[in-house]
Amino acid sequence: MQIELSSLESSKGQFAHTYQPDELSLLDDRLHLAGPAKISGKVRRDGEKLRVSGHLEVRVQAECDRCLQLLDLPISQSFKLEYVTRAQYEALEVAELLDEDLCLSVFDGEKIDVDELVGEQLELAVPFQTLCQESCKGFCLTCGVNLNLENCNCREAEIDPRWEELRKLVNRKS
Repeated sequence: MQIELSSLESSKGQFAHTYQPDELSLLDDRLHLAGPAKISGKVRRDGEKLRVSGHLEVRVQAECDRCLQLLDLPISQSFKLEYVTRAQYEALEVAELLDEDLCLSVFDGEKIDVDELVGEQLELAVPFQTLCQESCKGFCLTCGVNLNLENCNCREAEIDPRWEELRKLVNRKS
C-alpha cells in the first residue's frame, strides 16, 4: 500500500489497511504473521517534512530462542515517525544519532510505502529474545532432549576437564 502525497487534502490525511498473512513479507525470517495485521494512522505535511502517526495490531508467530517451541505474540504498537527527503537528510550533516533521529525516515518526496512501515514497526515491537517462559531450560547440549519436557543425566555425568584434578582431590579426602 502506498500513500500518495498528492492525494492529501489540506496537508492532512488518514489511512487504514488490513494485511492478510500472505500479503506482507518480513525481513526477519524468524517471524510469521499468525493473523491479519491491522494498521491505521494519520499523515500530516509540516513544511517539507511529513509526520505519520498510527497504530498497529497483529499476532505474530515466533520460535522460542531456547527450545524452538512456537509462540503466539500479540503486538499492539503505536508509532510516530517523521519523513524527510534524501536531500533534506543529507543536508542535516549529523555526526551521531540522537534518540529523536530513530523516528526519522527518508522517502522520495512523493509517496510513503506503508508495507515497509508495517514491517519495520512489527520487527521493532518483537522482543529481542523470545522465550516460551522465563524459566525455559532449552535443550541439553549433549543429547538434545528438551529439558522442559524430560530430564537427562548428561549434565550430572559431564565434568568440565579443567576441574578434574580438583574432583580427584575431593574424592581422595572422602
